[in-house]
Amino acid sequence: MKNTAIIFLLIVNLLIAINGYTAVTSVGEINVVGQTKGIVPASSTVPLIVTLIIDRSLAEPGEEIKVIEIAMPPGFLTQSSYFKGILRDRNPIVARAVVSGGNTLRVELADVINDFQNSIYEITFDCQTPNTLTLEAVFRVRLRNLDDAPIGEFIRPGQADGKLNNDDFTLQVIPNVPPDPVIGFTAEADTTGENDVTLRWEKSDDPDVNGYLIYRDKEDPIDVKDRSSTTFREVNVLPGDHTYQITAYKIPSLQSERSAIQFVTVSEDEAAPEPPTMLSITTSNDGVEITWKPSASRDVITYQVQFRASGTGELQPLPNGEIEAKPEDERTGYTFIDTQTLPIGSFTYAVIAIDEADNKSAPLQKKLRIFDKPYPNPFTPLSLDQDFNQVVFPARSIEDASGEFTVLIYDIDGMLVKTLTALPGETELTWDGRDEAGEIMESGVYIYQLQVGENFKTGTLILAK
Repeated sequence: MKNTAIIFLLIVNLLIAINGYTAVTSVGEINVVGQTKGIVPASSTVPLIVTLIIDRSLAEPGEEIKVIEIAMPPGFLTQSSYFKGILRDRNPIVARAVVSGGNTLRVELADVINDFQNSIYEITFDCQTPNTLTLEAVFRVRLRNLDDAPIGEFIRPGQADGKLNNDDFTLQVIPNVPPDPVIGFTAEADTTGENDVTLRWEKSDDPDVNGYLIYRDKEDPIDVKDRSSTTFREVNVLPGDHTYQITAYKIPSLQSERSAIQFVTVSEDEAAPEPPTMLSITTSNDGVEITWKPSASRDVITYQVQFRASGTGELQPLPNGEIEAKPEDERTGYTFIDTQTLPIGSFTYAVIAIDEADNKSAPLQKKLRIFDKPYPNPFTPLSLDQDFNQVVFPARSIEDASGEFTVLIYDIDGMLVKTLTALPGETELTWDGRDEAGEIMESGVYIYQLQVGENFKTGTLILAK
């Protein structure tokens, strides 16, 4: 039995060595620390990070990982002292670096990796770049086992660090010459009441320029990562006197001289933000769902949901109705659920935008009517007013009923013209006066059957064009 296991292990190792077969699958990329383009200047020392996703869930005997080997392109050199460390799933692991031939970095792990996990590895080290230029310097990474035999082929390039950056095992070497200074740089304070500053400049003609760094006072620079940009608006600048300068960069460590200083005086923010857009109010089993799209103003920090019952005076903020404005929410919009139980009646919901100076936008508001029977009746499909151009069927027309919610609509001759079916959780259905083919029905009396579970109610509607 022991001999059989040894023979099997030898066969596996032979397959790995000869055919490159491996049950361990890997993907990886190399990036320059602090930038996303995969660009390095010639004749310099740069910090690099190699990120690998290594999946050992199907690993076989002989595929235990002892060494991660990084072979660098011609002209790229490193030293064992340049090795900064290795992380596994963001946690440091013990390893030492050995450099072979000047341009092969062997990361020898103190503990062999023999578990069956899918993990992310990050290896950081400094590297000297060649004095020759190239569009595509190719790095190669492979895994080695306890016998220092390669585990499969070189790791294939691909997205490994979850970021939009180089996503490859190649780097571009560019001239180690700073770009020319940016010309035409101006800074202008906003004149409409906002505490913003608009910066303008002429685009660099250097094809190796990848962006611009804007310096305000002694703060960290603002990175404008689009080489074609010629304008930038900084919002929410502290009131007072400020200085601005700009540089063009090939990479952040290789930038032009700074432009001449521009002086700006910024006033207090007194401008109300634009209101949010596309307010929608719907009811469900969870409560009243309020959704909206963000304000066009870029200095909004909070949205506030407000409420008013019919005849109760001013709009009032709802408890827990303040929603933080977040850039990642702008694409999908915002949602708030009011869980209070509303009686039959008319209500108003509103959303306002609030900026960093506590300036408030005008409210974007919408009415919610809750009845225990279809409304309005009669209704007018051709009206431009949404309060009158569709009829709303509330599930609460049938008390204490549960189950599937549907509405069937018949003409006066008993012909079925429209079937409405609610999604799970919906408590209202609407009919816009159109039949199943999308044609607006003729004026007249229509019969509806509203059904919730096994319970139903019938009644009549008047459609008036």
